[in-house]
Amino acid sequence: MPSPEEFSCTCDTGLGWVFGCSRTGASHIRAGRPCEDAYALWSGSSGAQPCIAFAVADGHGDPRHDQSRTGAALAVDAAITELVAFHRSYADGNIPRQQFRAGFKTDLPRRATRRWRELVVQDAGRRTLPPAPVPQADVQDQNFTRYGTTLIAALVVNDSILLGQIGDGDLVLVRPDGSIEFPLPRDPVPAGNETHSLSSPDAHLLWRTATLDRGKGGILLAATDGISDSFNGAESEEFSIFVHSLVDRIHTYGTEAVAAAMAGWLDRYSSVASGDDMTLVWACITPEEIRPDVPEPVPDVPASAWEGW
Repeated sequence: MPSPEEFSCTCDTGLGWVFGCSRTGASHIRAGRPCEDAYALWSGSSGAQPCIAFAVADGHGDPRHDQSRTGAALAVDAAITELVAFHRSYADGNIPRQQFRAGFKTDLPRRATRRWRELVVQDAGRRTLPPAPVPQADVQDQNFTRYGTTLIAALVVNDSILLGQIGDGDLVLVRPDGSIEFPLPRDPVPAGNETHSLSSPDAHLLWRTATLDRGKGGILLAATDGISDSFNGAESEEFSIFVHSLVDRIHTYGTEAVAAAMAGWLDRYSSVASGDDMTLVWACITPEEIRPDVPEPVPDVPASAWEGW
């Protein structure tokens, strides 16, 4: 898992680029707490079929979930492992698109949840954990609760964008014409700050999934809720302005220049707004008919370009 002080990237020249950045929240720094977000990126191919996979997780962080930082790291590990395995199982068999998409919706929630639980059991078994802050009757369920986390997972292939999520956080797709899509419904939580979790007993039934045409491509953003909370929620006009501004800067200055500036932006948002950890992953997905051989050039960025961000 990347350090919270760094950003990372990966790409497939036929599909696009994906970048990620994670920062420790201002309130966590003041309290001496670590970043409880995690993300992972992967690109490769199977059966001559390329894919890009990424995952974002947000550990719950309250006393009941005292191991959630590790839980988030295990979640993105589980997601990437299962996304790649899923792609390989279908690519090697040359499965039709509709069967591939249907398989994603039914298989990924079950497989990723099961993989995460296996990793939690392994981690708890090889470490001496302190006593649970909120003891429960069942030791195994207690461990799952202690590692509680949300998870966003995405897979980009030749003709499809496949998305899955459990819990809060935001997935946003900005198409080339500037239109913004929220491909997944909001997390149907009961009330307050509660959110669904991989630690829930029926977690595999609580996922939301979507399958989209890659079509003309676009920019796909996945973010933990600390970002949208800084803009009065993902459905607010302020968040829409932020998304469009980010996309405009990517188009103007290039993905690498924006990635290099992202840590400072997230630190500022956390300092003046939500105070929460912040993780942002964005994929610049090329249209199906374009296969660039080299990344776009990165122009010099004038200092004035970042003012107000």
